[in-house]
Amino acid sequence: MNLYKKTLFINIIFLILLLLFFFLSLDFIASNTVLKNKNCYNFEKFYYDLKKNCVGKDKLKSSFPTVDVYTDEFGLRISKNNKKTTGAKNILIFGDSFTFGVGLNYQDTYVGLLEKKIKEYNFYNFAVGSYSPTVHQYRLKQAVNNQIIPNKIILFLDLTDVFDEGTSRWNLNGKNNKPSLPDDEIFKTNNKRKESFKNKNFKLSREFTALLNTSLRILRNKIKNKYRNDDQKTLGVKRSFQGQFTYTKLSDLNKIFWTEEIFKNGIIKIQDNINEISEIAKKYNSEFYLVLYPWAETLEDGEKEFNWSNFGKKLCLNNKCKLIDTIPHFKKYKEKNNNWVNELYFVNDEHFNKGGAKFIANLVKNKIIN
Repeated sequence: MNLYKKTLFINIIFLILLLLFFFLSLDFIASNTVLKNKNCYNFEKFYYDLKKNCVGKDKLKSSFPTVDVYTDEFGLRISKNNKKTTGAKNILIFGDSFTFGVGLNYQDTYVGLLEKKIKEYNFYNFAVGSYSPTVHQYRLKQAVNNQIIPNKIILFLDLTDVFDEGTSRWNLNGKNNKPSLPDDEIFKTNNKRKESFKNKNFKLSREFTALLNTSLRILRNKIKNKYRNDDQKTLGVKRSFQGQFTYTKLSDLNKIFWTEEIFKNGIIKIQDNINEISEIAKKYNSEFYLVLYPWAETLEDGEKEFNWSNFGKKLCLNNKCKLIDTIPHFKKYKEKNNNWVNELYFVNDEHFNKGGAKFIANLVKNKIIN
């Protein structure tokens, strides 16, 4: 009997290993054939943007869906069947990964939705992940040099811009005053975008692991909420160090990343770059809109220390831009919808899902078109 059990156990282990080998072999073959992706990022030594006339795929992280990416002759993200109208007015859009639309196909991003709603304008979306106002003003100058003259400029200001500007993630000390990354940031950025051997060759395993982790995170939060009082229950909102300054005292910010000097420098550099963009808008008689939006953690914890909305008001008061503050509208949505996090944001992330993109697109559209 013992021999039988031992043999059975060995056979089960062998079968499991055989199935695992078969799955990994299938995964490896599929990852390098039908699932092989081409990304559209163009890396230089001190700078990155999108490749021109590219057809590729994008995936921010393992828990995000893989989406199609198409770019035009300027290296800007566009819809698959993008056509510019000769003689039409131009809307130039600037932002980071939110405005690029990570995790969403172009037609589901808020830029894509705006373009669909406002057909009398040509749209140019200059947004790329981790860009900040230092890059925005450079890209705007590039645009006018390429005869893309703005009638409207829409800049989506993100909470990460304070940290990115404060740590001088981008500096205007490159050739022709081109934004450049410091050496340590180049290493981090390039390695973040380059796929590891595991991610490149075992995509099915990565997708399965991401799905499992996300499901377990949701389940764990549900179990915890079951034993909490109503006022202690949470929706599993992700918190990250970049957004801390809105609800945490400066003295209590994560010291690994933040100092008071970084925060103050970030605010000053944003103000300087917005002023630069405002001057360009004035030169070309363009309407300049500044859009503010909240992260899920900001809605959950409130703006207790630094008020992002008041900062936006001050920026536009000094620079004659038109402020589109969507934060109060998001707060109202939160009050009326118990499942607001999952309706507006990707699971355990600050980026907007389809629902969030649609919500912000409607708000912006109503402000920029009379």
